[in-house]
Formats: sequence, C-alpha cells, structure tokens
Amino acid sequence: MYYIVQPGDSLHNIAMQYHTTVRRLMNLNPRISNPNKIHVGQRIEVGNQWSALNPWRGNEYQRGQEEYKRGREAYRRGQAEYRRGREYSKHHDR
Repeated sequence: MYYIVQPGDSLHNIAMQYHTTVRRLMNLNPRISNPNKIHVGQRIEVGNQWSALNPWRGNEYQRGQEEYKRGREAYRRGQAEYRRGREYSKHHDR
C-alpha cells in the first residue's frame, strides 16, 4: 500500500495516520535517507492494508501479550489457592 505525499505532510504525520512508526516507514522506504526531507508527490510505501489498519502491532501487541500472560498466571494462582482451600476444608471441617 502506498501513500502520495501531500503539501504539509511529514513522515511523522503519515506514520500516525497509518498507525505505524517513522522507523518502520524508513525501513519500508530505504531511499528516504532523512525523515525530515520528503517531497510533495513522493510515493511512500506504508505497508499492506492489514498492517496499516491493525491496532495490535509493535509495542501495543507486546504489551497485550504481556498482560495476557500476567492474567493467565493470576488465574493459575487463583485456581491453586482454591484447590488448597478445598483440600484444607476436607480435612478440617469434620
């Protein structure tokens, strides 16, 4: 997917518009040596449509995975605590 630079555009604004980073745009467009120098009419690759619209990318995806793992561990700890409580009641509620 490509974007044609318009008057007043910056690589930062384009990155924000396509939910990506300036670094990723620079990697996709090796001919851009200076992110502060883009020209009106220049065609810039912004990635495929899915990656451009995907809200779970990069750091956000990593944070989501970490949060999922923390939740999974908390669930496991809760289950273990529940089992310990049931075992305790079996032996002490007579």
